[in-house]
This record gives sequence, structure tokens and C-alpha cells, in this order.
Amino acid sequence: MKNLELKELGVQEMNTAEMTKVNGGGLGDISISLNLEPVLKFLAGVLTDTGSLLTKTLGSLFQLLQGGL
Repeated sequence: MKNLELKELGVQEMNTAEMTKVNGGGLGDISISLNLEPVLKFLAGVLTDTGSLLTKTLGSLFQLLQGGL
């Protein structure tokens, strides 16, 4: 739609400062409300579990190879 058509529909333009003051608008709200602790805990758990699985799998594989040779 053209700018004139939007004005006829009652749409108003907003600058960045105005957008941050509106509920749910602007990038400033994202940095404040973003909590990385649950994400980091989840990733740490996944990496721990993956490392444990890899260690057990490689240990079993090496035991199998040593016993077979």
C-alpha cells in the first residue's frame, strides 16, 4: 500500500523512540527480558549427556577391539 492509502486507513508512522515506548515494541525490550540462564543450563546438560554417551561408546568399542585382536 502506498503511504497515502495507509493514512486514509488511520495508520500512523512511528519513529524508533516512539516504538520503544509502545507495549511490546522496540529492540530495547528484548535485551532486558532475555534470560539466557535456562538456555545455558539446557545446553550444558546436552553437552554433558553427549560427552557421557561418547565416552561409554568409545570405551565399549575399544574393549571390543582389544578383545577381538
